Order: sequence, then structure tokens, then C-alpha cells
Amino acid sequence: MPSRRAVLALSTSSILTRPAAAQGAGTHRLVIPFPPGGTMDNVARQMAPAVQAEIGQTVVIENRPGGGTVIGTEAVSRAAPDGQTTLMVANSFLINGSMQPNLTYDPLRDFRPIALLTVVPHVLVVTPAVAQDFTGFLAAARRPGPGLSFGSYGNGTSNHLGAEQLKILARLNATHVPYRGAAQAYTDLFAGRVEFMFMNEPDVAQPTRAGQIRPLAIAAPQRSSRMSEVPTLAELGFGQVLSDTWFGVVAPAAVPAPIAARLSAAWLAALAKQEVAARLTDQAFSILGVGADAFGARMRRDFATYAEVIRTANVRTD
Repeated sequence: MPSRRAVLALSTSSILTRPAAAQGAGTHRLVIPFPPGGTMDNVARQMAPAVQAEIGQTVVIENRPGGGTVIGTEAVSRAAPDGQTTLMVANSFLINGSMQPNLTYDPLRDFRPIALLTVVPHVLVVTPAVAQDFTGFLAAARRPGPGLSFGSYGNGTSNHLGAEQLKILARLNATHVPYRGAAQAYTDLFAGRVEFMFMNEPDVAQPTRAGQIRPLAIAAPQRSSRMSEVPTLAELGFGQVLSDTWFGVVAPAAVPAPIAARLSAAWLAALAKQEVAARLTDQAFSILGVGADAFGARMRRDFATYAEVIRTANVRTD
């Protein structure tokens, strides 16, 4: 998850309200399977007022962390399929489907996609001593011997799997060093104790200016306007690599299609509001605004990619 985000100072139990006369019946519960104060919580709280204006109901944000997002996700899988309970999800929603064999739910079978909202691409970076460019990086990472070391935000996180996929495709000689979150991983990367990793794009600029890292490629469909000199992995021949942090919304699978369609329209309309998009863009999120069908297709595609990388690289939980 991005490590440097402005977090709104709101209580996890706060209810985002609108005038009573304009409310629809009941409330809408949006479950966040992470603790308060994190990036997903921030996205949800910035969007919730606009969403509730669209659906005509009070939106209650409920943080249900634990179990690597399993506790909150399981709760929503068992919720009444009336459209009154939805779940905000990230890459871990799909990764857990392959990393945790004892789940009581299936992320594809037991949930209906509503909307894919935002994404933060990951950037492949190295310590300056490793290489000047991507070609030099490949040469360094293919030499015989102990190989290079790469960090991640944790075992089975999206930036870990992105590096494992690049390692497989490019035939790299590299060893994974997992950390518990971005802060410690960045500390060791900047100190040269690990030699490369995929970083959240917003976190790259400052240490690059300080000479602590060198960005080599971005895992995105196009170059970033914030670092236009950095090529995409697709330009370098590795466009298959999947490494990013995205956020979307899903509902229990049995929610009727008309209700799901109204929820999807509400989230997309909220995201299209200039003030909402501006706040998210200012925090370096790329706005996606993808509807249910396309989000479902991406979920299936990403699930298959993650499952293959996990199997091939023999990735296990901590």
C-alpha cells in the first residue's frame, strides 16, 4: 500500500451524513478490511460523501481488519444480498485466493464486481551501485553467484509478486527479502541492504532526487507524467509483469443485477466529480473508473496471473 498518504482524521465509527429529508431507506455499510488511517480507508472516506449523494442513503464506513483482510471479506461474503453492504478491495483480495487455501469464500465466485476505482503503478528501482539502466540491471541480475536481493512490502504482496514474475520472465538471479510494510523496506533499500524492488510510484521521486535509488521502469500501460523519462516495462519487452496497487468495490454475489448496476453507476458518478478526482489525483492515484463488467474481467485476469506466479515461484505465507 502507498506509504505516504494524507489521511483524513475521521473516527472509524463516524457516520457520513446528509440531510435526513433527502436520505433513502436505511443505511449503506461499506466494509474496509484494513485498519483505520491507511490508504484504502483514506480513499473510502474521500469518496463516501459523493457516493451517498448518489444513492440517497447514509454511508457507514466499517473497518474490519484482521487475517490479512480475510475477516472483513468473509463478513461481507455472508452479508444479506440486498445491496446494503459492500466491500472495498485491493490486490490482496485476489492474491489471498491462491495464498490461503483454507478460505471460506472464493473471491471470484462469491462476490459481484461493482467498480474499479483507482490504481497506483509500481516502479522498478535499484540502488545506484547496481546499474545505470534496465539493460545494466538485467546483466547484474543474471551474473552467476549469490545474485541480487530484492525487498517487498511483505510475503505475497503485489509488489513481491511483481518482482517474482519479472524474475521468472527475465531469468534473474535474485533473492526475496520480505518486510512488514513499506517503511522498513524503504529504509533498507535506501541504505543498500537490498538492491532492488517495486515501489509505489508516489514514493519514488524524493529518494531519486536524493540519489538513494534509480528508477528503471514503470509497470503501467503508459509512462507517468511525473517521471516521463522512465520507460514502461512493456517498452522494455516485459509488459506481462503485473505490479500495482488498485482499489475497487465488490458486493455479495447474490445481489440482484439491477441493484448492482445502480451501485456501480453511483461509484462511477462519484469518481467523475471534479472535486473527488482532483483530491485523489493530487495524492498520485491514477483514476480508472471501470464498470462492473470490465472490472470482473480484470479480476479474472489478475487472479490467474497471481495464481501462476505463486505456483511457479512457490510463494508461501509468512
